[in-house]
Amino acid sequence: MTYKSILVHADASPSALARFRIAAQLARRFDAHLSACAPTGISRFLPPDVLVREGTPLAECCAAMRANAADALRSFAQVASQEGVALVEERMIDDDAGGIALHARYADLVVVSQPDQALPTRGSASELPGYLLRECGRPLLVVPREAGAAGLEGDILFAWDGSVEATRALIAALPLMRTAPGVGIVHVDDGRAWPDEARASAQAMLQYLRRQGVAAQVCRHQGGRFDVAGALLSAAAETGAGLLVMGGYGRSPLHESLLGGVSAAVLRSMTLPVLLAH
Repeated sequence: MTYKSILVHADASPSALARFRIAAQLARRFDAHLSACAPTGISRFLPPDVLVREGTPLAECCAAMRANAADALRSFAQVASQEGVALVEERMIDDDAGGIALHARYADLVVVSQPDQALPTRGSASELPGYLLRECGRPLLVVPREAGAAGLEGDILFAWDGSVEATRALIAALPLMRTAPGVGIVHVDDGRAWPDEARASAQAMLQYLRRQGVAAQVCRHQGGRFDVAGALLSAAAETGAGLLVMGGYGRSPLHESLLGGVSAAVLRSMTLPVLLAH
């Protein structure tokens, strides 16, 4: 597998430029088609004639929303040009996160930004990564709000817990792993597996990755039973990883909303890019 179609969320938020740049660097690296999807926020269920009635407050509001989306696409096009991406497409859609999820199904990888905790409103950008991960059926690359210019050239840390979600994240990250300087496999004890079982599973994954041409090794990390997210981010910092790969939202939405989960905690506190699959 490789990345031949990459989709990036386009908006006018302060984190957009870093997101555009990493998506463009990936597209150039893998010679992929790069699409930017800019949702206007206008409901796709509104009758078209309502949107074009001149002089009405609704029409003026919709025109302003489309102008904001157009500005975001212009910023994206500028970054893509600077990065030398050959295959670029701009998509403005009258929709919200649901529209991004529909377009994402035609991409190998979807690039979004870390949730903005300053936007607590339900359905806003603060919930976009979690929503897309559950709804689009594609892996998500989440870029930190304060992303630097380093890109994804460093080592990779893979959080392996034996789950279906982690397996899907691994497959999605293989193109990056094959060219990474090193890949670490880390298992954090969350009390759900016996130590011997966890060690055997990590060794089996190590052999699998080496057969895939990945320079992998098992990273020992103790603790974390009551703070798996913190343990993963600490392990990433200790190993100097430039990307964390993990399964996302393995528990039910009800469990996640009532008790929280590892994925949401990582997304809140991450300082490095995170690739997730559900």
